Parts: sequence; structure tokens; C-alpha cells
Amino acid sequence: MLKEIVRKRMEAEDIKEMIKKYEKHDAPFAWEFVREMANLGLTGINIPEEYGGAGMDNLSGVIAMMEMSRIWSGGALILGVGNSLVSYPLLKFGAPHHKNKLLPDLAKGKILGSFCLTEPNHGSDAAQIDTYVVSAENGWLLNGEKCFITNAPVASFLVVFCRTNRALKDHRGISAVIIPANIPGVNPSKPDQKEGLHAAHMGSVAFADALAPFDSLLGEYGKGFRVAMSTLEHGRNWIAAQAIGGLERARELAERHAENRAAFGSNIIEHSSIYDILTDIAFAADVSKILLFYSVWLEDQGKDFGPYASLAKLFSSESLKYLKGKAQDIHGGSGYLLAEEISRVVMDGDVFPIYEGTSNVQRDIILNDWLGEKLQVYPKPPYTYFFDNLKDEARELCGSEALHQKNQRRVFEIANILPLVAAWHLFDNVFSKNWPKEFMNFKDTALFADLLFDEIRRRWPDKEKSPNGSIREAAREHLKKAVLT
Repeated sequence: MLKEIVRKRMEAEDIKEMIKKYEKHDAPFAWEFVREMANLGLTGINIPEEYGGAGMDNLSGVIAMMEMSRIWSGGALILGVGNSLVSYPLLKFGAPHHKNKLLPDLAKGKILGSFCLTEPNHGSDAAQIDTYVVSAENGWLLNGEKCFITNAPVASFLVVFCRTNRALKDHRGISAVIIPANIPGVNPSKPDQKEGLHAAHMGSVAFADALAPFDSLLGEYGKGFRVAMSTLEHGRNWIAAQAIGGLERARELAERHAENRAAFGSNIIEHSSIYDILTDIAFAADVSKILLFYSVWLEDQGKDFGPYASLAKLFSSESLKYLKGKAQDIHGGSGYLLAEEISRVVMDGDVFPIYEGTSNVQRDIILNDWLGEKLQVYPKPPYTYFFDNLKDEARELCGSEALHQKNQRRVFEIANILPLVAAWHLFDNVFSKNWPKEFMNFKDTALFADLLFDEIRRRWPDKEKSPNGSIREAAREHLKKAVLT
């Protein structure tokens, strides 16, 4: 089974040595890891066999990603970008000459590509990008700058999103092109100095009259924003899988430490303040898997999976962001040492609520899909009536424009309960009779159901307990005045 194959390979001694060698600032790029994963078919997981890939489905892809990330999130990210942000748009939108030229070498791990969307002045609001082209005799001359681009310092080619119609200032003027990374006018930076995920080199790329031939167009002219959003939607499943791997490793490390650390007359794992944290991490991982597995199942069926990809990405990312610190706390002072693996898990985990769509972007997507009836999930009694009231309240607060609201407190509070409600709905209607036991921490479905109900009860967005907006606004004005004086 794929899970066991990848787990066994990732736990081998040579991988541990690679982590020591490459998971630090100023280390060379981990091409030997790429080659080793290529031997398992993991550099071309979803690439069809006709191009030399493994031809696996999306469920297999995220299972492999979870297992790689459990041991080495930085190494896994290298392959995650290749499989999700690069090979996916090539397969879905690429012309035959793009696929024939690039996919075979991608599948074999001989080359890597990069997905160039984010700019210094435009991150989440990607429709406003400034990178542009001007027409030339043989194509377009590309100018601008991209930043936070994973694999950019070592990429052989770049998928670049640029404004091909500068008269249009929104998404309608954007196209996507594929260009080699070594042509004149393409200037990748040295790797950025990041907090974590050091093995996955990230950098900026500056373009100065770089020639993009007319046949470099990826997808339709003026439809590049659709390419970008479709690719990011697909990639969110891979990011959720990566975050789940981090959750699993945080729990394993904390549990191992707690079982062997004695204090106040017993091993600390016997104390509720410790095992409650371990329970929370195991539970968060299993909820994330429900959302993720359903999302990739929909994608493999050719159905709309976007809402569930956002649910999985939001819940897994926010869970890891919070709970990794709790796992580190269990380690006590030793958890603060860089030599301890938990410190790497903590540093690697900070980026998940940020990349491939921030958590607030995911909340906005989820609210839009819920209010637009694209996401249809329902809790069981006694929450059915209250859930309808929440929906009416959210519609009144923001309609489908949460990101444009100045006061987002209450509507995002409502959005935060939706992943758990969706998991509850899926458990009742899909997973209770087909529980993927081999992947889950909780083998007992009745116990998991009790935990899920209890967590919804605990997190339910009671309006009476919400932050007082007037007090918050007064505090904001007070602090603004303090700065001026």
C-alpha cells in the first residue's frame, strides 16, 4: 500500500541524514531527495503514464504528501509544488507541445518548475498584479517582479501570470505564460532566508524584457486568472495534506516525550493537561482527513471540490498553527532547542495559514459557497435551527463580500464553525459506514462522533460571547491617537 511504502522510505536513515544536510539556511538544494522520491514515482504522482508519470489519482497524491510531510515538510514541499502548482496547470491547460516537452522530465525528477503569481505589492488580491507584457515581433516582452516563489532559485521553467491587457485593471487582463528560467531578462534571486521549510528554496524573480513567445501561452489569452485560481484550488488539497502530516508528527513527538518524562510522581502523560492536548491534536488531524479525503474524492470524480478544499485547508492550517505550540509546551525547555525535532515542526508550521490562500481568503470562499448554496452542509439537532439563524446573520452582515468588510469579526467567527459542521455532515452521510480506519487516529467511530459533537458545542459562535465590536473600535481609535501623539 502506498502509505506504507512512503512511510518506510521516509523513515530510512539516509533521509534522516538528508534532513540534517539540507534543512538549514544556505544549504545546497536537495536534488538527491528529489531523485530518491522520483524512484517511487512521487515526482509525477498525477502525471499520466504516457508522459512517464505514475498516473495515480488525487487521493494517492495527498496520502503520499501526508507521509512525506510527517517526516520532512520542507522536502515534501519541493514535490508538492511540482505535483500541484506546476504539473496540474500543464495537464489541464497546457498545449500538446508544453506537455510533451516538460512533463516527462518533471515526472522523472530531472527538472522542477515554479508557479509565479505573488508580487511584492499584491498577495491575496491577486487580480491586481502589475507584472505586464508589451508586444514584440516574436511574442511578448515580460516585465515585473514575483516574490515568495518556491523552487524559483532552481527551476528550469516558470509559469508566470502577467497583465497582457493593461487597459483592464482586474482579472480580465491577465494571461499565463510558460518560459524557460535561463533566458535573458529572467533574474531569479538567491534563496530567501526563511523561518522554516529550508530545503524548499524560495526566492524572487525579476523580469526585464524577457521574451515570452506567442506559443508560450498557457490556456486562453486573457483567461490566466482562471488558470491561477483553478491551480490554487487543486493545490489546497496538497497543503492540507502537508498540514496533516505536521499535526501527526507533533502528536507523535509530544506523546513520546510525555511517556518518558516523569514529574510529580508519574509520567506526565497521565495528567489531563497533557493527554487533553494529545487528544486535541489527534482529533484535529482526523477532522482534517475527513474534509480532505472527501475533497479529493470529489476531484477524482470530476465534481466541484473547491469548497471542501478550502474547508480542509482552513481547518488543518489553523489547527497546526495553534496545536504545534501546545505540543512544543509538552517538551518543556528541551522543546525550545533547535536540536529537537519538535522545534522544526513548529517553525515549519507557521506558514500554513498564509500560503496558497490565507485563512481569511479561505473563510471568504467558504462563506461565499455556503451563502450561495454551493456548499450544503447541515448539523443535527439541536443545532439545526441555530445554524439557519447563523446563515441569515452572515448574509445580513456581508452577503458574499466578507473580505471587503471593515468589520469582519462576527462573520469570520461564523466561518470558523463551518469546517466542523461540514465534518459532522460528512461523518453522518459518508464516513460513518465507510470509516477509513487505517488512516485515522480514532478507530472507534462512536467515540469520534462524541468528540466531534463536543467540539462543535464548545466552539459554537454564540453571539452573546462574541467580542464587543464597539469596545474594539474604541480601542483602535485610542491606539491610533497614541501613535499620533
